[in-house]
Amino acid sequence: MSVAAQPEPSREEMLRLLHLPLGRPGSGRERYAAAMWFHARGELSHRALEVYRVLSPRDGDDPAQLLDAEPRPAPASGP
Repeated sequence: MSVAAQPEPSREEMLRLLHLPLGRPGSGRERYAAAMWFHARGELSHRALEVYRVLSPRDGDDPAQLLDAEPRPAPASGP
């Protein structure tokens, strides 16, 4: 049995997930998944990734409050 390779997600999709609205069920884990994607590409520090990990089960907590001085990828611009 072979497993088909999944296509690589786009940067825009990962930005959308990283900046999901707070409080949506499952959004903390989706933000963490996106943070791992950016970390693997060298665009997010280990410290920032750890903030997303700790907050992953807490959908309503804002990672930005703990990342004030930490650079992170900006939201995608556009419609």
